[in-house]
Amino acid sequence: MNIFIPSKNRYDTSQLLIALQLNNFYNVTVVVEPEEYTAYLHQFPNFKYIVLDQDNQGITYVRNYIKKYTEIANIKTYWQLDDDISNFYNRQGTKLIKADIKILDDCEKMFLSSNIALGSLEYRQFAWSATKDLVVNSFCDSCVFVNNELTNGMAYRNYVEGKEDRDFAMQVIQNGLKTARNTLFSFSCPANGSNKGGLKEIFYDLGKELECCKNMVDLWGQDICQHYVKPDGRNDVKIHWNKIKSKQMSLF
Repeated sequence: MNIFIPSKNRYDTSQLLIALQLNNFYNVTVVVEPEEYTAYLHQFPNFKYIVLDQDNQGITYVRNYIKKYTEIANIKTYWQLDDDISNFYNRQGTKLIKADIKILDDCEKMFLSSNIALGSLEYRQFAWSATKDLVVNSFCDSCVFVNNELTNGMAYRNYVEGKEDRDFAMQVIQNGLKTARNTLFSFSCPANGSNKGGLKEIFYDLGKELECCKNMVDLWGQDICQHYVKPDGRNDVKIHWNKIKSKQMSLF
């Protein structure tokens, strides 16, 4: 199981990295910017590291760096985790039981047996009420499984940075492949842009969500993407996942 954790400006606050260190789980690769490598290494000396070529290039750059790195290294599957994940859970019926990062191994086996190209754990707030084990052909966020054998050569698009994960899932579906969220395993994390580091200062605090939402509508069309404002004032897009047409669908 290959786990990559991109992290920015959270060498002293990442809940996930702190928990992994306390539990002596070092089988992860932390992806950091050159200017922050020393600080991360000092705080977390036992993790493996990838140091990016440049600082402050945005999350799409990091996502694609990991994608290309794993393809060149012939890594067939990998996990890409947000550094502010706070807990993992197993679902038993409607009950969520705290677990650890090792649940990713069981989840990966399910994805492989179901030929899933892009997968993720479910958000905790949705997992407990799930009526099916896999939610197919929808978004995959924060705790993401990537099958390189199926998605080889695909890339995240900088034009929709901020919604690059949703766009990547949409590309996967458009290419005739399957995405899935596994509701038997879930995670919790803070709301987007609510905690220091990551994209907060360089994206959310600068009000860039509106731009990326408009770019999603421009890229996919209003039939599939519609911009709206949430009750808390945040800009977002409503995605009609069932309207994404596969390029591989037969004409006959």
